[in-house]
Amino acid sequence: MSRNSQQLSVSLRQLFPTAQIVGADDIRCGACLASVDQAAADCVFAIGLDVESDAARDTVDAINCGAKAILTEQFLPSSVPQCIVPDVREAYAQLCQALAGKPSERMLTIAVVGTHGKTTAALMVASMLKKISNRVAYYTSLGASDGKDAGLVAHSDADANQLAQWLETAADNETPAAVIELTDDMLRSHAASGVEFDVILFTGLRKSQRIDSLQARGIENAMHRIVGQLKQHGIVVFNADDARLNRWIERHQPHSIGYGLDAFADVRGSRLSSLPGEQSLMVSAGNCVTPITSLLLGDHNARHMLGATAVGFAFGLELFEIVQGIERLNKIPGRLQRVPNSTRCPVYIDEADQADRLAVAMHALSKHGNPILCVAEVPEAATPEQMAAYGRVLERSASRVILTQSRQSTRSGQKAMWQVLDGCEYPSEIQIVPNRETAIELAIRSAESGEQILLAGWGANRWTNDQTRDLKNDMECAATMLARMPSKPVEIAVVARSPRLRLFGGAA
Repeated sequence: MSRNSQQLSVSLRQLFPTAQIVGADDIRCGACLASVDQAAADCVFAIGLDVESDAARDTVDAINCGAKAILTEQFLPSSVPQCIVPDVREAYAQLCQALAGKPSERMLTIAVVGTHGKTTAALMVASMLKKISNRVAYYTSLGASDGKDAGLVAHSDADANQLAQWLETAADNETPAAVIELTDDMLRSHAASGVEFDVILFTGLRKSQRIDSLQARGIENAMHRIVGQLKQHGIVVFNADDARLNRWIERHQPHSIGYGLDAFADVRGSRLSSLPGEQSLMVSAGNCVTPITSLLLGDHNARHMLGATAVGFAFGLELFEIVQGIERLNKIPGRLQRVPNSTRCPVYIDEADQADRLAVAMHALSKHGNPILCVAEVPEAATPEQMAAYGRVLERSASRVILTQSRQSTRSGQKAMWQVLDGCEYPSEIQIVPNRETAIELAIRSAESGEQILLAGWGANRWTNDQTRDLKNDMECAATMLARMPSKPVEIAVVARSPRLRLFGGAA
């Protein structure tokens, strides 16, 4: 029987001993809601989670919906008791976890935090632990599993109640471990407050194109708060190759294990080989050394492998078991994912919707010197400076570029394309094909032996075709077009970069 069906009753006086309770000696509740669209018996409503909402009006609506009490940061005119706390978001999250029966106390919990690589690192940790325990729950921006069912919908801005319900289900399924990717939205909303962690994995604090100094400081403050949620035996695992993260670790001195490719660390990797389609590392942890081979390319993925290794090392697992678990993960949707049957000219798909992410993907593919034909989507919600930076990376890293635009109207999309071209020294070399399906077909048909094709900007997400309005994605389009192509013998060749202007007027 799940704990929801048992209808737990929680005392707010015991849960928040320093809170001020007005209108009653104590408040006991069996549910906590944040929206008046919901209704439940014996419920408390949290007021003030949305800073732009009218607290007084929300209080009236909540009472009309049957609220027995109010959880708030300020005294409000109310005919029902209210519990006044310093931070309503944190209190709401803690109450959600308490109502779920504190599921993090019944399993190993691993949080993954950082500005880059959270999804990949979380999936690698889950793959590693699944090899050991057979079942692992995970919650990432690419999807979730409760330890029993995979392919569940996950929200990058999940609130505290959604996270608590997922954890409760995973615990009720007797899942031994849960891996949670904490996005920036989840950190800002304190969605994970009340969850106790065995391990917190910090992937990095490198600034991204869309994180300014104020946001970066907010993430650092959230990291400090999350470290306070470690269990008594809990430990921090961090990327020692990230200079800014290293400074943060030195400043706060948590009990920690470092990992890296270049820096001296507890878990360290040395590059062995990098072949087309795979890479190998020699991993050392403690007194053990073992090789690891993965189909996931690039130094960024190599560091994520080391991060997962460090998590296993923190749990005291054998290194050969850890490596076997990591090697099981041979693809991540939309993250440098190779299209099947793309042998003559390998085709990769990557989300790369920002200049820094695009540069990382390009660097991973360019190690063997083979030129890259890039089909790039105009970035969304970017400033003119960020658009220009995207153009600079395209021009410097790719041998040929086809620029597409599927997110905006024709007029605004045309303006965005011009802003991307502003970052290019030779904009006439960039081919503009707004229809993404047509652009992918052009790239595949015009690619020469030895070239690599990178479809950047959408990853595993779906986009619409201007003509049919059907939802499609890069993987489906590329696979369909490759199947139509006549088979050609594989030739080993490297195509030299030759600047030229190509015009394309329609479907090939």
